Amino acid sequence: MAGRLNDRVAIVTGGTSGIGAAIAGRFAAEGAKVVLTGRDASRGEAVADSIRKDGHVADFIASDLTDEVSIQALVGNCVQRYGRLEVLVTSGAATATNTGEREISVTNLDNEILERSVKTNVHGLLWTFKYALPYLIEAASPEDDLTSAVVTIGTAGTRNGTPGMPAYWASKAPVEVMTRSLAREFGGRGVRVNCVLSGLVLTESERGAMSDEFRDYVLGLNSVPYLGRPDDIAAACTFLSSHEARYVTGATLAVDGGASM
Repeated sequence: MAGRLNDRVAIVTGGTSGIGAAIAGRFAAEGAKVVLTGRDASRGEAVADSIRKDGHVADFIASDLTDEVSIQALVGNCVQRYGRLEVLVTSGAATATNTGEREISVTNLDNEILERSVKTNVHGLLWTFKYALPYLIEAASPEDDLTSAVVTIGTAGTRNGTPGMPAYWASKAPVEVMTRSLAREFGGRGVRVNCVLSGLVLTESERGAMSDEFRDYVLGLNSVPYLGRPDDIAAACTFLSSHEARYVTGATLAVDGGASM
């Protein structure tokens, strides 16, 4: 069904590549006015330009999830531009791939990687909630059956005990708890909060960094004989952000090929 997000204003963090870019593109194709964000301006502008060339609405606003002031400015600029905010997707993260942590044991933990992971994945997540939620509440009208939506992006590895990458797992595990907490706190004010638990997805960066051994390990966990694509995550986020999911909040939807069962 096309047009499920018609005229909704959405922020997608981490929207300059991979899963975030796929979510931004899918949202725009479904009728949303999308603000995608990240630190790499050239990549961000390229994604936004590609979406606009397809006849949809998208803007790039640079921001840094390790900087509270930058996140505050991002949300403020979005609302100044479009007058409101109705959907937030927190796709931005310090991943094991972009920190260089992949397959490192906790006994060799790099404190610089740990600090970056926690600053981005925990502090940045909470700061994004802090500044976006007042506008999401303002845009909602629960008495008229109209909700705002937050979709957080978790990771299946926090459930299945994948070895290595301790800073990443430790900093991503709080996502599900925060999802349920915010769903309880803000549901009465018309904000639904859900989590998409992502399995291993074949983004360009993952393809370049993944060893054959790690790929085989993940495929051994999966219940389907293939890995995910960015569009798989985008499809789940579209449903949870739409009015079709009006009665869904505090939920975790695992899009991971069955790896976390």
